[in-house]
Amino acid sequence: MDKMKIEIWSDIACPYCYIGKRKLEKALAQFPHKDKVELVWHSYELNPELPKKALDKTFYQYFAETHNTTEAAIKEDHVELIKLAKEVGLDYNFDQLVVANTSDALRLIKLAKESGLATEAEEVLFKAYFVDSEDISDRSVLIELGVEVGLSQDQIIKMLDSDKYINDIKKDIEYSENELNLEYIPFYLFNNKHIVQGSIAPEEYLKVLKKSYDEWEQNGISNDRGDIISGQSCSIDGVCS
Repeated sequence: MDKMKIEIWSDIACPYCYIGKRKLEKALAQFPHKDKVELVWHSYELNPELPKKALDKTFYQYFAETHNTTEAAIKEDHVELIKLAKEVGLDYNFDQLVVANTSDALRLIKLAKESGLATEAEEVLFKAYFVDSEDISDRSVLIELGVEVGLSQDQIIKMLDSDKYINDIKKDIEYSENELNLEYIPFYLFNNKHIVQGSIAPEEYLKVLKKSYDEWEQNGISNDRGDIISGQSCSIDGVCS
């Protein structure tokens, strides 16, 4: 293989996945061999039980109901998260966030991946959800965002009208849980060896990146499991802390 892989399991509705993306990008910008690193995006759907149509309630109402607490408590819990997002240049808008099923958004990323545009699709979908308060379960929004990253409208409509990639998403989730013991996202697998569960500081990503790259350069793809580093994350039951 001509590039070392960093495999990433994430969901568009995971706030730490977007923050982690920004921090990993900062680490890659400092890495002299970044052109020899490939990001491979996999899906992990946190709330598949959400209806296809966006909920007619605020994010704070939804979270309070599903976690048996108050809206005030949820708002307080997210103050620090909003600050963390600002530190990496992201203006999270939980007040206007549209609570929506992410299945079709994840399928759009799968479609984009076939054209080498998965990272671009992740970016526009994260921004649409957390910053721009768009309904990422809405067909017209997905078509617009897909076209923005370079996909054709016909491609996107054909995918949305089918069941394409639904089984791929299930396989991503099953593999991550059964083979990798994934419990939190974002989940990163560097060169099939070193694991990062959660968003960590750019300098920590850089350390794992350098270590993994050196091993890859010397021995190729690893068949062993290495270090496990934990960071700020969302658990598979949807709790983000």
